[in-house]
Amino acid sequence: MSARKNRRRFAPFWAGLACCALGCVYSCNDGYDLIDEDPAWLGSSIYDYLKSNGNYTNVVRMIDDLGYTEVLARTGSKTLFVADDDAYARFYNSGKWGVRSYEELSMAQKKQLLYGSMINNACQVAYLSSSTGPTEGDCMRRLTSASAYDTVPVLRPIDMPDTKYWAYYKNSGKTIPCLADMTTAPMIHFIEAYLQNRRISNDDCNFLFNYATERKPGDANVNGVMMVEQNIRCSNGFVHKMGDVMTPLPNLANVIAGMPRAQQFSKMLDRFSAPYYDESLTQEYNRLYGTSYDSVFQKRYFSERSQKGQPLNLTQKEEPVEAMLKFDPGWNEYYSELNASVSTDVLLQQDMAVMLVPTDAALTDYWENGAGKVLKDRYGTWENVPDKVLSKLLNVNMLNSFSNSVPSKFSTVLNDANDELKIKKEDVDSVFFACNGAVYLTNKVFSPVAYISVSFPALVNETMNIINWAIEQYDYDVYLNSQNSTYSFFIPTNQGLLTYVDPCSFGKNQTQVYEFHYDEKAQTEAEKVRAFIFNYDVESGIRLDSIGEASTTQIRDRLTDILETHIVVGNVESGEKYYRTKDGGTIFVENAGKPNMTVAGGWQVEHGEKLPVAQIYKEENGKAYILEGSLIQTAQKSVPDLLKEHDEFSKFYELLEGSSIMSNVISTGSGADAPSYACPSPSITLFNTFHYTVYVPTNESIQALHDEGKLPTWDEVEAEQDEDEKEKMTERIEKFLKYHIQDNSLYIGQGKIAEADYETSAYEINGADNTISYCRLTVEGDDSHLTVKDAAGNKRNVLKNGGLYNLMAREYQYNTADVALASEIYTTSYAVVHQIDGPLMWEKDAETGNME
Repeated sequence: MSARKNRRRFAPFWAGLACCALGCVYSCNDGYDLIDEDPAWLGSSIYDYLKSNGNYTNVVRMIDDLGYTEVLARTGSKTLFVADDDAYARFYNSGKWGVRSYEELSMAQKKQLLYGSMINNACQVAYLSSSTGPTEGDCMRRLTSASAYDTVPVLRPIDMPDTKYWAYYKNSGKTIPCLADMTTAPMIHFIEAYLQNRRISNDDCNFLFNYATERKPGDANVNGVMMVEQNIRCSNGFVHKMGDVMTPLPNLANVIAGMPRAQQFSKMLDRFSAPYYDESLTQEYNRLYGTSYDSVFQKRYFSERSQKGQPLNLTQKEEPVEAMLKFDPGWNEYYSELNASVSTDVLLQQDMAVMLVPTDAALTDYWENGAGKVLKDRYGTWENVPDKVLSKLLNVNMLNSFSNSVPSKFSTVLNDANDELKIKKEDVDSVFFACNGAVYLTNKVFSPVAYISVSFPALVNETMNIINWAIEQYDYDVYLNSQNSTYSFFIPTNQGLLTYVDPCSFGKNQTQVYEFHYDEKAQTEAEKVRAFIFNYDVESGIRLDSIGEASTTQIRDRLTDILETHIVVGNVESGEKYYRTKDGGTIFVENAGKPNMTVAGGWQVEHGEKLPVAQIYKEENGKAYILEGSLIQTAQKSVPDLLKEHDEFSKFYELLEGSSIMSNVISTGSGADAPSYACPSPSITLFNTFHYTVYVPTNESIQALHDEGKLPTWDEVEAEQDEDEKEKMTERIEKFLKYHIQDNSLYIGQGKIAEADYETSAYEINGADNTISYCRLTVEGDDSHLTVKDAAGNKRNVLKNGGLYNLMAREYQYNTADVALASEIYTTSYAVVHQIDGPLMWEKDAETGNME
């Protein structure tokens, strides 16, 4: 037959092959011109090549037995990773699968060996590292020709985990067909371009292979087996010769289950697993195998990310689970993230997971002598540790990205507080590969920071599960787990959260309270905490009629406010009495660290109450203080409220009342469309989600300024006929008021206050460049006094004799302009009010002494 006729005969085949190989055209295209000449690389088919070689009889028999001869001899576009007969001889001698010869291989095993080492594309080695697109150097995993149905284990009761989710099947005494996962197990490969792209060094690779190899540039490794001959070209694809028999890799869960030295960790994982019946799986399995099972299952793990990247948060009975793993260790087609702009095929190809699995010996030492001893002391056995507590330990050892968790990048691996995990190469005993990740068998336990943080008592004590739920639901766990700060965390019990006086009701006709409840049986985690609203008589402490149930948004709004007011950054046992909370408020602490320790927020101070601290827990990053019977509540009164109720502040209040810096509604921006926020009572418009100090001169000293003509009254402003002069007089009064409002709350009793300058709300405008310069005060003090020096050089002292100092205020802005409709807190500010013995002067005229 002529060469031209040959070309015509094969033209349809080459066209088909070209279509199949479009994704790898740059690696498979040799510049062949179909019209003018035969391809230089044209060889026999994959099947013919293997059969004619004479040393691949095991693979050839496998192809024949599985009815795949025609595919590999005539059609298709495949890549096959093959081992020769010498490699198979070593495989049989090793007893790895319990078989000693080809004849002992089951059909399921033959399918795994053949289909698990085959790709449905013609790919040179260089192309293996390119993800779909193609994107070069972006692929380390790809799906093979294998099917999840190739092997379906039939579990005996003795093989099933001894947990409540398996109990029904385990106690039935019957076997059940159960897939390890209903997704396909990919192969993993390390090709030069990917390693370079992800900055994975040769030493990283040697570590990953337990230093049993010495990687060199250009080496290719698939499923842990070195490739010894690359890119053998055949007419219908490529053959790559492997140094040993390449077997499909199990998933992470199964790899761990098969590790004799990590059985305790495997049992922990199994607590989060369950068999899930699937109708389509049952039908397909019975069709393929000619069986008549009424139920075929797959083993899955409760997790935040499982098949299709979706959470698995319901049991087989569609009941909510108590806790979830970070990801499903049995999910073959694992990918580390959801990204709408990237296909899941590519996400699978790009990366896989890592699990740090401690040896049984390491876990025992951790339990008996390490950070786990607190668990032992509380629960007695690992089996008694609740799932929500145990999940913390498992999850900190589950790393999302393999490519970011190799030894050269260990310093970037973070724990559950986003601090460095501090893993070292010497911590890893050995490495094992799975189809969805790598297992680092470790000789130490990496403990979750949650076990040593101030939030730990809430995690392990069911009487505090509302606040623990809020910590986790609103991401305060990352904050409270930080080991770079010291915290004092006041923890209210569920009982204390039954009477939360709602700040959003302060401006309404009737004060209201929230009753928070924890619903263990809620369908989703987000629904586990509910709150019911009641009208409330503050004086008698009696609930009145029910208002209804709080919305999810309202619950979040109130619980985050509670968390913010119960966290102090620092040590409240330093000997002082006033400490600032996370949101800028202040609490009053007495007898800190002692059995009779008490704490009070602004609400308690207003009502003459103190909250006892029932228990104190010392943790690695501070102390947790368990509150007895109630919770810290902040002040109801605003600064104007405090001024109005004390006659000693009347002169200052008169000036404030007539000014523009006090209002019941605060607007942001200008114009008719500017949003407005209602306040429950008159508030300072200058405040802006911060904390402040307000200094109030005595009535006599303010009257003296009026008498001397240094400060006009509002009556004088009203009587003035000249509009320009009236405006100047108004500005003078308001500047006087603003100069008495200082950034930062300063209390007598908060410790030594080193002399420093503080900005006030008063400012000057620089005429040259129109910039603003805020007027300052200089303040110093200690636990017995507070002295303020103004710009004119006057020194004023806080008066303590009358008790009008350290007065706590909180000002609220609601989410609506109508206080009656308020449902959420938009923002708040805190302030402390002190009476001082004289006025503060921002400037003094050298000749007249008048304020300008």
